Amino acid sequence: MFAEIVAVGTKSGIQVYDLRRGTRLAQSLGVAVEGRQGFCLSDTWVAAINEKKPVCHVYMLNRGDTGAKVVFPFPEEISCLHSLSGGKYLAAGARSGRVLVWATASGRLLRTWDAHYGAVTSLESSEGVLVSGGEDAAVHVWALSQALDQAALGDSAVTPVVSLTEHTMGITAIQVAQSGLLAGKGRMYTASRDHTCKQWRLRVEHDGEKYIGKAELLATLLYPAMVNDIAVDKGETRVFAATAAGIYQTNLYSYKKTNPDDLHASGTELTALGGTGDAVYSESHVAYPSAESNTVAVSLNFDGSLLVSAAQAGAVRIWDTASRQCMRTISDKQLGTGVTQLCTRLAPPQLGGPKASVSVGLCRPEVIAEQAIAPKLTSISFAPLQRLAQECGAQTTTAFEATVKVRLADSTEDIADFDASLNVESPYGQTARADARLLDSLRPNSGSAEKQVTDLLQQMELLQRHHARTRRLNDELYQGAVTEWLGARQKM
Repeated sequence: MFAEIVAVGTKSGIQVYDLRRGTRLAQSLGVAVEGRQGFCLSDTWVAAINEKKPVCHVYMLNRGDTGAKVVFPFPEEISCLHSLSGGKYLAAGARSGRVLVWATASGRLLRTWDAHYGAVTSLESSEGVLVSGGEDAAVHVWALSQALDQAALGDSAVTPVVSLTEHTMGITAIQVAQSGLLAGKGRMYTASRDHTCKQWRLRVEHDGEKYIGKAELLATLLYPAMVNDIAVDKGETRVFAATAAGIYQTNLYSYKKTNPDDLHASGTELTALGGTGDAVYSESHVAYPSAESNTVAVSLNFDGSLLVSAAQAGAVRIWDTASRQCMRTISDKQLGTGVTQLCTRLAPPQLGGPKASVSVGLCRPEVIAEQAIAPKLTSISFAPLQRLAQECGAQTTTAFEATVKVRLADSTEDIADFDASLNVESPYGQTARADARLLDSLRPNSGSAEKQVTDLLQQMELLQRHHARTRRLNDELYQGAVTEWLGARQKM
């Protein structure tokens, strides 16, 4: 049996435990994970974002290593991270709604584009397809080969191959099938704060010039409370939902009699739950009776026999999915600060996983297997995100622009704070007065034509900067208003 690990993100750091024994194997301290997708890991490293400032921390996945190996700044505030192709690439979702993709070995930023009107809350990938969900209740499917092809795009913007707008509130989790997506047989599951989890049939294909996507809504699973996270087994027969009311299991297939009117008939057939666009209500869900009321994260092991759940209070429990009984509770003082994210995977060699030299089918005693643990990793193939320039013909343009965002605490004070900031010392005040001078300077002068062209280019640059700052402020105002409205609605 292969060894498996569970990585737990808390406000005091990232803890890695043995899934079946519950013993702690590694920990990464110094970063607070407060988002549902605040860290991601590969076989050699763990990357986590800092919620207090736009900084990324990279740790070695070793026993006893607690300090960050690499620390580098982000160009803006990041809300979620996702590892692509086994850690060769890293995708990040920003609070401004942008998506960033860069190569981890070189640190080169490959592409950034505007994806959502609010913060990006979830990222998933499969077969070269990236799926993003945001606070704007939208889910977009992107073809990575198209989004990263600078020569083919030119000056045009990156567009999604298909967009899903059936949800009414922000997206909390996304699950995508790891195979069959390009063949039209892949399924995708999206969870939202609107108490629903939707099942989609997704197809992405290439017609020779561009990518074409098609999504079909199969079923809508309705839960009695807000859905915080979901987990789907490999066979896509069960959906596990972590909600504010506990854990619910939904069986997507069931056996029904071929002739319901005949009580003595023994023939049965396998039928799918729901149907095209049908809604599945709460009576079809099976609750875990011993689960906490506010479960924030769930994750399945490799074969789907164990379910790991985390409550807001910090309790991490391991359940048997067949009997829905709690097998083990991981007790650690580091978990008392609050758990926000879970991630299960096969253990790497340095944490007790199988070594490459072990023959297939070889079964060694447990004592010998413990002594065959690979040594610690001494080098890491992860370069900091660099401010590199992208070649575009004869011109070079910066890959991104570092921004400073002002977080508005209360939407009722937004207008007053904005008016108070209009002074000579503030950036907004300088821009507002520069715009007033810009209108006067648009009149033709007696200078040469070259000087007039230079002045116009400078004025266009000022307008672009003002537009970018106004857009960021508008995003903050929108986010503050939505947050206040949601808070007032939850109190009702």
